[in-house]
Amino acid sequence: MGFNTALSGIKASADFLSVTGNNIANSDTTGFKRSRVEFGDLYNSSVVGAGSSNSIGSGVSVNNVAQQFAPGNISDTGSNLDLAVDGSGFFVLDIRGTQTFTRAGDFKLDEEGFLVTNDGASVQGYNAVDGIIGGNLEDLIVPTERIAPQATAAIEINARLDSGNEDVPAFIDDAFDPTDPDTYNYTQTQTVADAQVPPQNHIVSYYYAKSDLPNTYQVYATVDGSAVDDGGNAWLTDQYITFNGADGYRDALGAVQPGGSQVLYAGTNQPQVADIAALTQTDFALAGNLNGVAIADTLTVANVIEPSNVARNAFDPGDPLSYNFGNTKNIYDTLGETHTLGYYFIQQGEANTYELKVTVDGKKTFDDPVTGLPTPFVPEDTIITFDLSGNMSGIFEGFPPFAVSSPAQLSITGFDPTDLTAEIPIDLTKSTQFAGNNDDDFEQDGFAAGELQGVFFDEDGFLKATYTNQQTATLGQIALATFDNTDGLSPAGNTAWTASSNSGVANIGRANTGTLGGIRGGALEESNVDLTSELVGLIEAQRNYQANSKTLETENTVTQTIINLR
Repeated sequence: MGFNTALSGIKASADFLSVTGNNIANSDTTGFKRSRVEFGDLYNSSVVGAGSSNSIGSGVSVNNVAQQFAPGNISDTGSNLDLAVDGSGFFVLDIRGTQTFTRAGDFKLDEEGFLVTNDGASVQGYNAVDGIIGGNLEDLIVPTERIAPQATAAIEINARLDSGNEDVPAFIDDAFDPTDPDTYNYTQTQTVADAQVPPQNHIVSYYYAKSDLPNTYQVYATVDGSAVDDGGNAWLTDQYITFNGADGYRDALGAVQPGGSQVLYAGTNQPQVADIAALTQTDFALAGNLNGVAIADTLTVANVIEPSNVARNAFDPGDPLSYNFGNTKNIYDTLGETHTLGYYFIQQGEANTYELKVTVDGKKTFDDPVTGLPTPFVPEDTIITFDLSGNMSGIFEGFPPFAVSSPAQLSITGFDPTDLTAEIPIDLTKSTQFAGNNDDDFEQDGFAAGELQGVFFDEDGFLKATYTNQQTATLGQIALATFDNTDGLSPAGNTAWTASSNSGVANIGRANTGTLGGIRGGALEESNVDLTSELVGLIEAQRNYQANSKTLETENTVTQTIINLR
């Protein structure tokens, strides 16, 4: 009997050593779960008197080798296909038709793009079609083909324009003073003779000061340097002149007039739309006494000097002086070709009004497929207005004093060589005009064709792909499984387990739902083996083995003593 007791102890100690050694051997195995030996004592129930208080045990047996499913530490690896379960759950695998489960997430892509383990098991999940996650559990796959281009179909520009922007030339609000050049933009002079005998010549100077209307100047005059006559009256009162601009204008009938610098209006008071339409032009006449001498002069419209030296130049995207703010961004046509969209804001007058100019690939126009004529990408004299609070108040075509502004829907055409009639609506509703630097935010929904650049998993287990065109796509979602009794799982090797009658069937779902944990991408779960504890266990197993061996040795000595009795 003593021999059996000692032998059972030696066997149990050997099993303890084997389990401890296996834990130590797998201390660096990803996702490994340590095992623990659970012992039970033995009693021989067939012996007479067994079960009484005087019963002697028959040794020890290994009742169970239980795996400990406590989580291991999660360490970052930097590899996008390395995954760790942060919480409860197992990855679901399929190896030649057998469903297994693991916590080891060191996955790879095979030659066909399937997500697999190092031993070739397929990782299970829910594949996506056109970004929509399916409901069938299947092998996760990463499509390697390029994604098709998408033409730009919508643009949003959130312009932040500086309320300190100025028209060119800037509005002069200061009172006219012929001795102060800051109160006018330019001047011209002519000589006039008075009625004396003999007549005396006088120098009449005409001054042009930019008003608050586009291309419009208030006209002042001096005679021999004096701004007023003997009665203290100004030589000219409320006289204005409006010129054409270098880019032309949309008239009251909607027709686009070519650019130039000719006079469009001259007369008393600021021009109205009807005045420009009628080309109302009245010569500037002055009369009065200076030093008791009567003086009269007329500046005919034909002799007016045009403001070519002070007026804004024709719009040129390469000339920052021809606009207040501009920027360029990429848009895409049907074939995925990249085009450079330029958008430029030009302040017109002082009524919080900006003209919008658009270029594509540096060009200001395209050839209309119907008329064959050069056509701007947005209608001429498209304007954006702001209210007194600095918020955008509307988009119009035409602006005073050249035309009555009519509401418009803003879109660009002619950008796509494959379809010159295609339109892209532009949303400017979030644009503002506050004090600060000119700036903007730009968004558009098109992109070129793209090659697969990389894949990664987010915390919800979604498999995302990145492409060379800066796009991302959802390719699928990895599956996780839990069990009613995790301790009932059966080891299957390669740090995987299979379900058993003790564990119950797998409850398969998606990360961060129910009791399932989340996913840590670019990380792996380490073994949960505590080497210090295992080394201590190794010493205990060795001590137990030696002690049981001593029991066997002693039993043998006693037996020999009995045999030797004769």
